[in-house]
Amino acid sequence: MCNEITAHKEAVKAFLAADPDEIILKSGACYSKDQNSIAVAYFAQPHAISLTDGTITAANRQPVAPKDATLILQYLTQCSGLPPRGKWISFLELPQGSHHYTAFLEGACNPINEALSQDPDLFIARAALLGGRPLKMGDAAAVIPAFPKLPLAIVIWQGDDEFPAKTNILLDSVSPSHLSTAALWVLVCLMADKMVA
Repeated sequence: MCNEITAHKEAVKAFLAADPDEIILKSGACYSKDQNSIAVAYFAQPHAISLTDGTITAANRQPVAPKDATLILQYLTQCSGLPPRGKWISFLELPQGSHHYTAFLEGACNPINEALSQDPDLFIARAALLGGRPLKMGDAAAVIPAFPKLPLAIVIWQGDDEFPAKTNILLDSVSPSHLSTAALWVLVCLMADKMVA
């Protein structure tokens, strides 16, 4: 918990020190009408980030969990500006991806696999709630826009008598230029939480 608080404080500090024009140029965010905040889509939901103190407000006025808030701030300040390339890579292909791979499977792939791999229609419906659209891979797949320039792909295989059901999460090859591998791990775990909630 202490690490979460520290990470959030550092993310707020970096956001407030950054040039808002540069954030907008690189991240795909935009100014609010009153210019007092920056608006960015996070899993297809608008979020407003105050330029005064870095607080984040979701469009539905629901409180934003600290992990989500930290990721939003990190994306805004670290995004390289590069657009998605449409080339999918595995988590293991990320820098030091092997260090987080077991946690990636346990925190992201396995929960989706257990909850949704046997019901492709429900899987696609849950993905749509996060702005997802179907993708032609596996038995069912969806591309989900975590952020404007950071899409994720979830692929499920239903399995049969010989092979168990399997789920994988792929990242656009540009992802490491927007967030660290540790932050991307948190991002895919939060996406899984939202998918199975």
